[in-house]
Amino acid sequence: MSDVKQPEDAAVSTRKYASFTHAFEDPWAGESAEDGKSVRLTFRFAKPTKVQLQRLQDKATKNSTQAARNLLLDIIHPDDKERFLESMEEYPGITASFATAILKGVGISADLGN
Repeated sequence: MSDVKQPEDAAVSTRKYASFTHAFEDPWAGESAEDGKSVRLTFRFAKPTKVQLQRLQDKATKNSTQAARNLLLDIIHPDDKERFLESMEEYPGITASFATAILKGVGISADLGN
């Protein structure tokens, strides 16, 4: 086998990833709402580039959920991607939750002045 890194591998090794965790209760997981389970999801994301943020802003007016999903899939660590896709299927709301956390991390927030 060759020790030469593929372009994707090289990009992953040079990008800095930060862990983001979202925890919540799933009331539908048990027999009743009282039997719900605690869910804790942690994934690693790279800081979005200016181009990725501009793409998000351009697409968000037409379909904000898809724009957020595209951004997250662009910046998630490759080793976390499959598990993230599975988690989005089970809990569709995590797309908005993780996207909001990432955007706050780069200085975008609707809370300014509040």
